[in-house]
Amino acid sequence: MHEAALIIPALNPSEQLIPYVQDVLAEGFAQVIVVNDGSREACQPIFEHLQLLNRCEVLTHEVNRGKGRALKTAFQYILAQPPHIKRVVTADADGQHTVKDVQRVAEACVEHPEAMVLGVRDFDGPQVPKRSLLGNKATSLLFQWLYGQKLKDTQTGLRGIPVRELSGMIRLKGERYEYEINMLIYAVRKKLEIHEIPIETVYINNNASSHYSSVRDSLRIFQRMISGFPKAHKEEKDSAP
Repeated sequence: MHEAALIIPALNPSEQLIPYVQDVLAEGFAQVIVVNDGSREACQPIFEHLQLLNRCEVLTHEVNRGKGRALKTAFQYILAQPPHIKRVVTADADGQHTVKDVQRVAEACVEHPEAMVLGVRDFDGPQVPKRSLLGNKATSLLFQWLYGQKLKDTQTGLRGIPVRELSGMIRLKGERYEYEINMLIYAVRKKLEIHEIPIETVYINNNASSHYSSVRDSLRIFQRMISGFPKAHKEEKDSAP
C-alpha cells in the first residue's frame, strides 16, 4: 500500500467520510486525496478535519465541476508530486466502497501492474435499486456491442489505475460521470488489460446520497459510448496487419 494513493471525489459528504479516510490511511496507503467538488458551506468542517490528517490532502473546486473534473484534478496533483506513487485507486465518498474492498483493489493492482482493476458489484441481489440494475445492464451490453469488451460493471467508481496512464487519461473529454466511460474506452483502445474483482454491493438508503442522475447522466454515458465508437473502430483497422 505504501506506493498507492486513494482518490475520493466528494460533493456534500457526510461526517462518515472522516473515519473512512482514517481507516484507509491505517491500512498503509501512502496518501489519500479528497477533492471537494464545490460542496456546500456546512460541509467545510469535514474537509478542514481531513486536511489535518497526516498523509491526507484536500483539493478544492470553488464550484461544482463534476466527478470527471474532480478525478482529473487529483490526477494532475499526483503527477506534479515526486514519483513515489505507482498506482492510484479511485473510490466514491458515499459509503458504497468498503475499506476492505479498497484494499483488495490496491492489492490486485500490485498483482496486475499493467492492468486497470475494476471492483465489480453483484447486481442480482435484492438490495440493488432498479435504476442501478437497469442502467448498468444497459451500459454493459452497449459497451460490449460497440467495443468487444465484456465488463460486468461499467459504472463502478472503485478502480485501480497505473500512474503511467494518468497523463493520457487527463486528456480525455468528459467532466461528469461520462468521463468514467471514457476511461474504459481509453483502456480498450490502448489494449490495456482490464482485471475485474468482485466487491461488496452496498446501497445506503436505496442509494439516496448518490449525485448520479438516472436520466441526464445515463444519456451522457450512452452518447459518449456511441460517439467514441467510430474513432475506436478506425484505430483498430489502422493497427491491423
